[in-house]
Amino acid sequence: MDNTGGTTPPPPPPPPPGEGGGFGAAGPGAFGPKGVGDILSSAFDLYGKNAAQLLKLVAIVAIPLTLISALLAELGDDPGDVTIDQVTGDVSVGGRGFFAAMLIFAATTLVSYVIQQLLTGALTRATAGSLVGRPVDVTASYRYAFSRLGGLIILSILYGLIVAVGFILLIVPGIILGVFLSVAVPAFMIERRTATDSLSRSWNLVSGSWWHAFGTIVVAAILAGIVSGILTTIGGDSFFGYWVMSTIATIITAPFVALVGVLLYVDLRARREGLDATTLGRELDAATA
Repeated sequence: MDNTGGTTPPPPPPPPPGEGGGFGAAGPGAFGPKGVGDILSSAFDLYGKNAAQLLKLVAIVAIPLTLISALLAELGDDPGDVTIDQVTGDVSVGGRGFFAAMLIFAATTLVSYVIQQLLTGALTRATAGSLVGRPVDVTASYRYAFSRLGGLIILSILYGLIVAVGFILLIVPGIILGVFLSVAVPAFMIERRTATDSLSRSWNLVSGSWWHAFGTIVVAAILAGIVSGILTTIGGDSFFGYWVMSTIATIITAPFVALVGVLLYVDLRARREGLDATTLGRELDAATA
């Protein structure tokens, strides 16, 4: 009761699901800037709420992807018929076996690479939608990722070349460049930018928050690496065991890594631009229109 004898008005209703995206809100629907722990906590929370669909999304391609990886590992252990002349020391390679192995290696590597880009795009799209309370739609996520697959491949190649040059320059520049370009994929998938523009966008977003981005990426990578390491160790040295456990490791860790990447991207935009859930939702709708 107040002093006039009236009834105290009830508190305002909570914001609709998805507003604040798990980051908390500086205002209705706004994403408030958060630290590394908050980003990781939000990733775990969103993972738990969407686990079934996220795991399904990854499993669809993880099984063939990890099978290819396992086959590549086997080929790496058996490069073909290699003989060494005990007198002269000359090395010769069995022609047909060696070149067949190299052809298979090249083909499976290419297929694996394309599948990986498709998965990255689909996960990015799906996890971005989960931030604004939208259910993870596996079919729609892959359909959109497939429509952007060519650009994703170009973006991945450009990213790899830039970071590789940095690593050639005594490793540290490679790490610096990798962090600066770490949110290029979310920019590409959500804002529908070109590959080169997405790299520039990532650089601009990370500028001024490099250590924040670095810490987020490193902690997430360590957590994912621990889980993957434990599971692949359980698989042992057998081909089947390695394939099964590496598949499980990919299915479990890939959604978490994708969530952290998208959450970092959103956090950086919130810090620089005051990004809110309404704007993010509009961008996602425009991207698939």
